Amino acid sequence: MDTPQQLSLALSQAQEPTLDNFVIGENAEAIASVAAFCRGEGPQFLYLWGAAGCGCSHLMRAIAPQQKKRIPLFDETALLYVVDDAQALLGFEQEALFNLMNEVRAHPGYRIAVAGHAPISKLPLREDIKSRLSWGLVFELHYLGAESALQEFVRQASERGIELDEGVRHWVAVHCPRDIGHLRQLLDEVDAYAMEKKRRVTLPLLVQWASARENV
Repeated sequence: MDTPQQLSLALSQAQEPTLDNFVIGENAEAIASVAAFCRGEGPQFLYLWGAAGCGCSHLMRAIAPQQKKRIPLFDETALLYVVDDAQALLGFEQEALFNLMNEVRAHPGYRIAVAGHAPISKLPLREDIKSRLSWGLVFELHYLGAESALQEFVRQASERGIELDEGVRHWVAVHCPRDIGHLRQLLDEVDAYAMEKKRRVTLPLLVQWASARENV
């Protein structure tokens, strides 16, 4: 028989990142441009940046779900390329990115999206790479606002069959993280705790869970 922990993990298995399951929040213009980019519209280069957890990695995987290598070689059968965490690229990786960008530029039907944690000017990259990134579209991704974060928490809870009353919603509005990864982690932990205690998710349970977590 499955344990409560196993059941909770089964319920909370992460979905594969797609544009459809990205929580847009304040990023409507950026997401519209990413969708157009995937359709082959607009500039060949796209740079997305923002703090950890804002959704850059989600979008990179959504744009090129079949890409396995961090920086692949150019392949005429692949129209879209992505490179994540540009701020962490080593010297030989920067050379590979530079070459890939040149190949993409030479083939009008191809595109490359790059993501990082800082604006282009602040990236520790070669100047020729930063110059090429600036040729395309650039968007900063933002964390969810308080209302959007609460709505997403309620939506994910509802998908698990968890109904949240007004007291719980108020607590979540105060304590809910603004980035999707930590928001989902919070729900995972609360869900597992409720199943372990064989209780519904209520305000007293949340307070008990938070107290137990602080004492770990």
